[in-house]
Amino acid sequence: MVADSWVIACYLDERYPNRPSLLGGSYGRTHARFINAWADTVMGPGILGLVLRDILDVLDPRDQAYFRLTREQRFGMSLEQVVEGREQRVGAFCEALVPVRTMLTAQAWLGGESPDYADYIVFGGLQWARCVSHFELLAEDDPVASWRGRMLELFGGLAGCAPTR
Repeated sequence: MVADSWVIACYLDERYPNRPSLLGGSYGRTHARFINAWADTVMGPGILGLVLRDILDVLDPRDQAYFRLTREQRFGMSLEQVVEGREQRVGAFCEALVPVRTMLTAQAWLGGESPDYADYIVFGGLQWARCVSHFELLAEDDPVASWRGRMLELFGGLAGCAPTR
């Protein structure tokens, strides 16, 4: 099993060269790698600090004690302390989305005319948060929220049908 999105995208592009590329060739691959790194190092940790406690509520009860113990050890504080004041801190997370927002005010997709890996990797983090937490990360009038809505409708609305909190 492979769980790394970047490795999966590279595999798909290499294995199926006659299908539309997720990465957009060598130049696109370089840019996609940057977006992937940004999502892993900026966006993901930003989301985690806002929803960590909520994850506990969607876990199987048998996994909750382990999750709490390991995450509290990792963060050096209780899950509740990690998300404390998130209503005030969500603005800083939204500021971290400025590069995404800037692109989406100029074009419909991060990939340009159609969604590509950049869209899917950024959406993946937001979708994960949507599925594990009731805490809304985006304002309704945010261009990122509009784009997320379009992403939810792709492929017959598959992502929009995912169970949410």
